[in-house]
Amino acid sequence: MDEEESSRGLILSMLFDHCLLLHPEQTARIDNKLFAYTLGSLQRKSQMDVLIEFIKTLLDHQNPAEKLKELAVLVDDVFQLMPSGKHMVGRDLGRLEPTASLQYRVAG
Repeated sequence: MDEEESSRGLILSMLFDHCLLLHPEQTARIDNKLFAYTLGSLQRKSQMDVLIEFIKTLLDHQNPAEKLKELAVLVDDVFQLMPSGKHMVGRDLGRLEPTASLQYRVAG
């Protein structure tokens, strides 16, 4: 990953944060000189709002079971689970024996 690719994620994150600062509930708090909401809580609230709206639409649909199956297929296509590099799975960890200085420290 080069520098440009790594900065794209940061730019997207900052744009997303900026959009949440313009969220109607956030601007109302700021306009009334109240503490702002955390961006994480606004994000979770927005996700739940979308979920509730989807459920309402689903319940109004003539064939909700079929619509739910379509959603399940879309979710599997869109939300791919990615392997974690942080957990070091499949990486060569190299030599795992203690170094001479560590052996000396344990003995001391």
